[in-house]
Amino acid sequence: MSEFSIQPNIPCEPCKECGARPVIEQTRKGFVVKCPTSKKHFSTEPGMVNVEEWNRYNQTTPVIGNQIKIKAS
Repeated sequence: MSEFSIQPNIPCEPCKECGARPVIEQTRKGFVVKCPTSKKHFSTEPGMVNVEEWNRYNQTTPVIGNQIKIKAS
């Protein structure tokens, strides 16, 4: 159906297979966040736009949180 680019100010992990920025595709069942280069690469389930699911799947390193290293005096 129709593909839409995701605004640059929305943080999205690149596809871990090819490095492409995801796009949003509108289907009959809802919206899908998917890789624009291949249908074999990961895509979210149809429904609401789910960039968080895309980012979790395509994250290359786990986020442990904002760790601040404090030097001992």
